[in-house]
Amino acid sequence: MPGLSSRGSSGGHGHVATSFAFRQASSARLQVRRLQASAYLATSPAVLSSGSYVTKEARDAVLGVATEQATEAAAQVVSGRLPSWLSGNLLLNGCGDFRGMQHLFDGYACLSRVRLDGQDNRAWASQRFLDTDAYSAFRATGRMKYREFQTPVPAEGPLGRAAAVLDNTMALMSKGRAFTDNASVSLTSLPGGKLLALSETRSAAYLVDPDTLATLQQVEPTDGLPGDLISAHPKPTPDGRLVNFSRSLPFGGYHVYLQDPVSLKRQQIAFIRDRDPFAPCWVHDMSVTRSHLVVVESPVFINMQSLVLGEPRPYVFMDWRPEAGTRVHVIALDGSGVVTHTAPPLFTFHFSNAFERPSSASPGATELCVDFSVYDDPTILNDLSIKQMMDMPGKDISPSRLRRFTIPLRDAAGKPAGPAHLAAPAPLLHDESAYGNFVEFPAFNTKFTGRPYRYCYSTAAVRPTNMGNALAVHDLQEGTSRLWHSPGGMPAEPCFVPRPGSSDEADGVVLAAVVGADGGSSVVVLEGGSLRELAWVQLPFTVPYRFHGTFVQQQA
Repeated sequence: MPGLSSRGSSGGHGHVATSFAFRQASSARLQVRRLQASAYLATSPAVLSSGSYVTKEARDAVLGVATEQATEAAAQVVSGRLPSWLSGNLLLNGCGDFRGMQHLFDGYACLSRVRLDGQDNRAWASQRFLDTDAYSAFRATGRMKYREFQTPVPAEGPLGRAAAVLDNTMALMSKGRAFTDNASVSLTSLPGGKLLALSETRSAAYLVDPDTLATLQQVEPTDGLPGDLISAHPKPTPDGRLVNFSRSLPFGGYHVYLQDPVSLKRQQIAFIRDRDPFAPCWVHDMSVTRSHLVVVESPVFINMQSLVLGEPRPYVFMDWRPEAGTRVHVIALDGSGVVTHTAPPLFTFHFSNAFERPSSASPGATELCVDFSVYDDPTILNDLSIKQMMDMPGKDISPSRLRRFTIPLRDAAGKPAGPAHLAAPAPLLHDESAYGNFVEFPAFNTKFTGRPYRYCYSTAAVRPTNMGNALAVHDLQEGTSRLWHSPGGMPAEPCFVPRPGSSDEADGVVLAAVVGADGGSSVVVLEGGSLRELAWVQLPFTVPYRFHGTFVQQQA
């Protein structure tokens, strides 16, 4: 039963139930799926406290082995109607084969494509594994060739262990070329109609055809810029380039660069040295304004011995040192400098929007606001192990909250402000239990990148649950949240698609892949700003857990 629940600081407003009439009941399973697609609007606190565990069927599908569908197959709009203006491709990246793996981040890259034709209210879908060396080797031999995020290459006996240590050591010495090329995290749309699939190692970068999902070529840096690791979240800048960073291990730091989206050549604009040369911090994402990049460096340190020997640490291959605090790097995109602030310890994966505005505390000065998902510590890394995700019912997922850093940017004379010790990031919403104290994959209308904005979309939780199991829209102006929830199912990252030509921030739709309680896969189409359900598209195959994606609008 997909549905909506909204709850603000003023309490509830009753319970309303509505149901859809479905067409073409061609099978018993499809009929069940359609009956489950009743919607409800509920504001009672009981809705949020009763919980809804993800079913075994959904877990098996999310963490199973994906079926390839190289030739697109028809999908079915089983309820509602696609907006007539919505025509294009929803393109998603994530893991599609977890055999032998220990963590959600370990599986082999698999790409999903859902083509939507709002004019005719039709849809099609396809799915293919990325043709990486890591996956090709596994497919041919049934064995891992490279260490993945948590799973080391299996070592059998003393000689096998010695060989694994040697391989990992050579990977570090070879400056990334022997690390996995499993580009399973993100997809970035490039000019010329190509996609860039990325993960966090230097080798894990591939160009992909968005129409066929065919793997075109591996992207090998030739510009001489150092780095064994990269961020899998490049950000577009106002001039059309990408900004990202690479990391050199060990005795290195962040090489922040601008990248031409056509040639993919990079130009370094800043270097930030690691605070511990023997243990660099792990940073997954960042946020960009019109003139600055913000990198939040939590005190979670990569244990190099764990990487080489494959021995687990308290948090995968990392150590948590809260006493070291958080570093917040504000990097000028014009290359004019870096200001590094300090802050209390916290952990984060992903960021929403960031923007600059006149200072609320110092007349004539400016400040920078950055919104993101904040955890107290890195326990979420352990929560995402395959074992914990498959536990029924399992440990409740660690809380995370939508918070904002307010950072001094320039003083009244226009000079860079700081460095400063920042206060802990502040809550943006009145009632954080309204979204289950869980925020991940924050998204927004990218037309508002670097500008003040009102709406943030994310995954959320109806607790108790050991997985994110809902979607939310957060109204930052009103300080309220509103949920969409399909009991027993698990939605992936929300993707906001603005209506072409509209300047209204909420004028668009939210798309998300959903694995339902019965293990079947769909794409839900929700109204921007309200999450009112507009359409439900049943896919012809199972889509496993998706991390990140993009929507490419069809050109008229």
